[in-house]
Amino acid sequence: MAPESSRSHVAAGPERGRFRIRWTPVLFLLPSIVVFIVFKYYLICSAVYISLHNYDIVRPPGEFVGLENYFLFLKTSTFWLALKNTFVIFLLSVAVTFWVPIAQALFLSEIGRANAVYRVLYQIPSILPAVAGALLWKWMYNPDRGLFNYLLGKIGLGPYGWLNDPAMTKFAIVLPGFFASGGVGVLLYYAAIKSISAEIFESAKIDGCGPWRRLIHMVLPNIRFVILIQFVTFMSGALLTFDNIFVMTQGGPADASLVVSLLIQRSAFTQSNYGMSAALSLFMFIVIAILTVIQFKLQKEES
Repeated sequence: MAPESSRSHVAAGPERGRFRIRWTPVLFLLPSIVVFIVFKYYLICSAVYISLHNYDIVRPPGEFVGLENYFLFLKTSTFWLALKNTFVIFLLSVAVTFWVPIAQALFLSEIGRANAVYRVLYQIPSILPAVAGALLWKWMYNPDRGLFNYLLGKIGLGPYGWLNDPAMTKFAIVLPGFFASGGVGVLLYYAAIKSISAEIFESAKIDGCGPWRRLIHMVLPNIRFVILIQFVTFMSGALLTFDNIFVMTQGGPADASLVVSLLIQRSAFTQSNYGMSAALSLFMFIVIAILTVIQFKLQKEES
């Protein structure tokens, strides 16, 4: 009987160990968990609560109106114009700026000498504060005293309205992203490219595979997951873009650059309609969440 009881005791030990809590990693994670709960999830729950009220900042929460705030902004033409402008600027951003860090990482992977220097140089644009960069570009876009019209005038072009022209303002807002691309994204793509086995590239070169074929059939498929994660982050930032537009145009001219994030700011801080502002914020949260889920499902089906 003794050997059987000892065996059962030994077998029960690992079972109990599976449910043992390791407090050291829990304690390390606890500060970040608290920060996320307070500054992320609590604020989301607060926004839901505020969006259901005609919020009174003096005597909160004000009158309960249910989903009336959502129905109100869905009926306004200003909202649909802002939503249209938001997606147009997002598509322009994809076409003009999203691929730039990938190209920079590809060039970096081919550079042998001074590679570390170039990696540092690619990080410098991300150090510049967004508002300072927007003010600098606003000066360069000035139709009378701006740098761009001055240089274009030297070769007989222009002058152009840039931010004052409804036909050009969206492109003018997106263009700084082309020159300011870089940052951590370049390093992520570079690390993903360098993790691809060198033997695969050598075999492809021996088989006569040129640079474009290696890029399309070897590099991009192997860094596809990194591109997906970066695209989700990029999409969220582009659909919620605010700094550049607020500094450069404040939604003008004639609401040509009015986006949903600016409409949220106007509702809250200009019109003091906090319930409407919270409802707009949650609407964009749901839109971005749906697009993210669709993106991940498409990626899963392809793999």
